[in-house]
Amino acid sequence: MALNEVEILGGKAVIFQNDFEIWQFRCWVSSEKQYVRKSLRTRDRHQAVSLAEDLYIDVVRRLRSSEKIFGKPIDEAILPFLGHKRSQIGVGDDYTIVVGRYKTIETHLRHFVRYIGKKTKITDLDSNFLNKHLVDGEEINYVVFRKNQGASNSTISNELSTIGACFRYLFDEGHCTIRKVRVPKTTKKTYDIDIELVKRQTFTRDEYRFFTTALSQSYIALVKNKLIKTDSEWHDRQLARHYFLFAANSGMRSGELRKLRWEDVEIETIGGGNQPETKVAKVVIPELHTKVRKSRIFYCVGAIYLERWLKDFSKHKSGYIFSRDGKKELNNSFFNKHFRRVMSISQVTKDRQKTLVPYSLRHFCITQRVMAGCRFEDVAVMCGTSIKQIENTYYHLNEEMMKRTAVARYTVKNGIAVPLVSLLDETLS
Repeated sequence: MALNEVEILGGKAVIFQNDFEIWQFRCWVSSEKQYVRKSLRTRDRHQAVSLAEDLYIDVVRRLRSSEKIFGKPIDEAILPFLGHKRSQIGVGDDYTIVVGRYKTIETHLRHFVRYIGKKTKITDLDSNFLNKHLVDGEEINYVVFRKNQGASNSTISNELSTIGACFRYLFDEGHCTIRKVRVPKTTKKTYDIDIELVKRQTFTRDEYRFFTTALSQSYIALVKNKLIKTDSEWHDRQLARHYFLFAANSGMRSGELRKLRWEDVEIETIGGGNQPETKVAKVVIPELHTKVRKSRIFYCVGAIYLERWLKDFSKHKSGYIFSRDGKKELNNSFFNKHFRRVMSISQVTKDRQKTLVPYSLRHFCITQRVMAGCRFEDVAVMCGTSIKQIENTYYHLNEEMMKRTAVARYTVKNGIAVPLVSLLDETLS
């Protein structure tokens, strides 16, 4: 439901706030039987009114010029470019592309559409949309958007190149008015592994505890206490809850999690005898759903969350696990929205709330496994990455462990580190 809805210009248009208190504009265009909706990108009411009035005047001007207000949504607008690229498959000249290259282009543009929003009209974009675009109520550039999803530096670079080529083609063919897209600055630092970024985007143990407490208590309690009344909202929150918990225990990428099916998971019990019994999930990820296009099988804790989701909350017993009906895959925006809501009611500090993202759960999982002494080889297999990537990205953890080892046999007296008796000395005494 819209918040603080205010009529302007004698009721010709309205402004209202969304869940994130960002003012939105809306007016009805009778000739096209649609509402014009646009974010005003401000929380200031007076500024919102001024922007909305200007926007309404622009809409009227365009209508009087017989201009169509509503262009094609972005997922339709890019089809001529895809058709052009499809026609180049196997032609036999300098412009020939193979099927694999075409599939890569499709994938690049699919990520782009997720960033823009498939319902966004191409006519609503300007040349700066890759540097600043509103995604789930937050302004973000394309590089940060894809890095938050775990995309590699080279992948982002290739995607930006494809997007630029797409808009050049659409402009040349008269499908859009944007000839040159302004690409985010891509310095070497941007595309190298940023260790500090990884460290910043990883939960501390306390932050994870704050997050899970808010997730499993406060966020769900709002529904139980009837402050959130709809059954669908309650189900969505439980869905997001179990997704986040399993993500932190499996280290899986968001795309892998969203495509994970009940048929790909088995719950097994290990231990027994002198060892405590523990339930683990055996996960099979088909090569089609992996980033590196290579299938993998691994075991992880967190099986209890899958069992609880299946037994108590899920409305389906087959198909996509983290889905409303098992048939339709949810997109990242669904989980991003719930993640930010949980963070906002947690005890995580405000500055850290701006840094942590859903992908931080994967960082946290890997960090905890490394700090627990797991071999890099085992962590790499579990998380579907290379040993080298683990070494490069998480080497700072090695330094931490070496420091701990260095002082493990020391105590501090009067501000001075004093060595304890060594194991060898103990044996000799």
